[in-house]
Amino acid sequence: MPRSLRACAALVLLYSLVLASPARATGRDFVDETLVAEGMRRGEVGVEFGSDARIDQLDRLQGWFVGAVEVGLTSRWLVEGEGLALHRGRGLEAAGWRFETRYVLVDGSRFPVAAAAALEWEVETSATKHPLYERVLIPRLVVTRTLGGSLLLTANAGLARQIDPIERSAFAWAAGARWPDRGPVGAGIEITREPLDNMTRLVPQAAIELPGEMRVRLGTAFGLRGTYTFIARAILEKEVEL
Repeated sequence: MPRSLRACAALVLLYSLVLASPARATGRDFVDETLVAEGMRRGEVGVEFGSDARIDQLDRLQGWFVGAVEVGLTSRWLVEGEGLALHRGRGLEAAGWRFETRYVLVDGSRFPVAAAAALEWEVETSATKHPLYERVLIPRLVVTRTLGGSLLLTANAGLARQIDPIERSAFAWAAGARWPDRGPVGAGIEITREPLDNMTRLVPQAAIELPGEMRVRLGTAFGLRGTYTFIARAILEKEVEL
């Protein structure tokens, strides 16, 4: 069995064995990186490991892996760093890294909607799909609302600007819904548009909270358009406090 599929299977087995009472896990973002306008507790640190099994247009399987650390600088301001790797049958290769910062402009507990500004800097290596390093800067506006105390709706809009190997810009957007918003198990769906790679994905998903401030997020991405026809993703999160 490919390494990426083994990792996904291990995470699925983990949540099925230890599912129990809800915990306050880090963040509420969606599986395919659709953001929620929410911060973290000051001094809170979240760590996560994710694994993808991706099938491209030629029916070839790729394994993708990500490790991330998320830190709440204040109750409104957080930063996150991610390292990416992939496996295409030639061993594990460094695929790139991402840095994101997010600041909550409007608190959803006091107003009808929550709003946040986010900025992401992404670097992909030649191991992914480019002859040179690709560098992309994406500022975003995030608007989120919870209806009836349980249905979460969020929308993201921004300008994806590629700096290397060529300069170009395009409008990027995403939207997601999840119910219930908080609880031991939540089901959701999101749609994301990555214009620079001409990719649009529809992603049904589930979020399962575990004991010990942990959460598992599972999703399957169907490529409406783009490089991959199918992606299976599993993400395990753990919350700690300094």
